[in-house]
Amino acid sequence: MLAFYGHHRCGSSWVSAILEAACSKLDLRFRQVYDHRMFDGDLAGFVARESVDVLVYMNADWTHAKTLGPQRAFHVIRDPRDVLVSAYYSHRYSHPTDYWTELVEHREALEALSLDQGLMAEVQCRRLQFREMSEWNYEAEGVLELRFEDLVARPESLLLDAFGHLGLVDGRASGRLQTVARQVGRATLGVATPLTRSELADLIEHHRFSRLSGGREPGVEDVRHHYRNGSPGEWRAVLQDAHLSALHEHFPGLVARLGYSGEEAGRGSSTDSETS
Repeated sequence: MLAFYGHHRCGSSWVSAILEAACSKLDLRFRQVYDHRMFDGDLAGFVARESVDVLVYMNADWTHAKTLGPQRAFHVIRDPRDVLVSAYYSHRYSHPTDYWTELVEHREALEALSLDQGLMAEVQCRRLQFREMSEWNYEAEGVLELRFEDLVARPESLLLDAFGHLGLVDGRASGRLQTVARQVGRATLGVATPLTRSELADLIEHHRFSRLSGGREPGVEDVRHHYRNGSPGEWRAVLQDAHLSALHEHFPGLVARLGYSGEEAGRGSSTDSETS
């Protein structure tokens, strides 16, 4: 089983689009799920029924992911403080409501609140996501752990590692797709030759931020666009001490648990770092 595990506002749509394009080139059966409702609480059953080669689980919960058994996967997290900021703007302005009808009411509530009040409300709304991120098994065998901040800083290098870990890029994963297939108990994934590094680089270039955002470079903001900003560390300029205190009160130890520093010190700490 090959998989990408993501979380809301952690670059999941971007990575998923690149992975889907790769699967199309390799003639692999790609399936994307958002949460347990899309697989009726039985992820292993869904994968078997759909004959999935490569799974994307956008709001990953280890409770379900672990039922897949032996797998090669990568998992991407992001600083929860930046998740909070990104989620606020997405829910306030740009996130589609077609498949998330509950967001309609939440958006109406945010429209009636100031920025500071809306961010405080968003702390409450991130409860499930932050629980899932906190309770994820970061030592799981076969699962490569990556950070959003590193991905946006070095997309070619990190995605080469990630796709190589899955065996989708030639020469990076102990010997091509056939070896990975044997490791996960399948005779073949139906592909004779993985992507070359050049092919992966082309896919990454096609999905770079400036293309997806309508020509803006990372850091140039459009609050009404799904790809709003693209620059890590924005929480320092947006979150106030009250927001950081609320985050710590409701999710004690979360920032440190995910490997980010400066939870107690807040915006002014020189030890705050996305990539350390």
